[in-house]
Amino acid sequence: MNKMKKWLSVILSVCLLGALLLPAAAAAVDTSRPTAAHLTFNSDGKLKILQLADIQDDAALSLISKKTIRLAIDASKPDLIMLTGDNIAGYSCKTKGLARTALANVMNILDDYNIPVAMVFGNHDDDGTPYTKLEQIAQYETYNCFIGCAGVVAEKTVGDNTTTNAGTYNIPVFADKDSDKVVFNIWCIDSGNYNPDPVYGGYGYVLPEQIDWYRETAEALKAANDGQPVPSIAFQHIVPPQIADALQEADANTPGAIAFAGKYYVLPDGTDPATNWLTEAPCPPSLACADGYNEVNAMLEEGDVKTIFFGHDHINSYVVNYNGIDLVSSPGCTYQSYNDEHRGF
Repeated sequence: MNKMKKWLSVILSVCLLGALLLPAAAAAVDTSRPTAAHLTFNSDGKLKILQLADIQDDAALSLISKKTIRLAIDASKPDLIMLTGDNIAGYSCKTKGLARTALANVMNILDDYNIPVAMVFGNHDDDGTPYTKLEQIAQYETYNCFIGCAGVVAEKTVGDNTTTNAGTYNIPVFADKDSDKVVFNIWCIDSGNYNPDPVYGGYGYVLPEQIDWYRETAEALKAANDGQPVPSIAFQHIVPPQIADALQEADANTPGAIAFAGKYYVLPDGTDPATNWLTEAPCPPSLACADGYNEVNAMLEEGDVKTIFFGHDHINSYVVNYNGIDLVSSPGCTYQSYNDEHRGF
């Protein structure tokens, strides 16, 4: 994979890698829509992905947000657009009608471009609104540009609290438009909203059913690739808790140090401050919740994922490495949350 370069925008170009046959049935999850999209690399062996994180607006999407989305697309000319959660502000959409309008405001713009669009959920998409994740996915599926699907639906209940993760799926990338050989893989993962266990609280995480499906699918792809892991990237909303080990612990008096989980952190030595910034504390699941670590641990064991892209922390923008997996934080493009200049795509 070519080395990524990141400015105010995060644009991904990945090289054409390997070749393998698509497995007939990796798991009991219908991923026919992302497969039928038949994404391919271009003639240079690259695929450009535009990540839009945290649009997080209500039924009256602001004019500046609309312009920002169009500017991002026009400037990057992507092959795929990824919405990485908090695509709407559920807490500002107290009725299903308002939530439908908020979602339509975004998707109507994207549908104009005839560029494939995929999405994952964030903690605010179904936060405080009666419009459920599955209902939202059904609306996404009405747009011609949308290539995602309901994918894995997983629930966890602790006492009176239930969290539902939906829309975890993969998008295969084919060798060319006439080939059925998959040469790359894109994981789209619902990282949850909030931990239902009041002992830990905080943000959600990837549930066991999702991880089981990921492992099964990764192993099927591996088996079809002569036993070699299929090079993959992943998109989700919430930063994984391993970020605490990827950042560099620092003294409280260190310039730019950010307080996080009872300690202070900076970006690792050698990070270019012109293109990377840690402006707020990361917000992963509780570091005390062991289950929150299982997703990345599984990816390390499977050996396929090279990079995880996330949003959630609106004014952070960096690339750091954890045991061979790049963790990439993309700044939010919202103008309804945070009064800060650190916005981007």
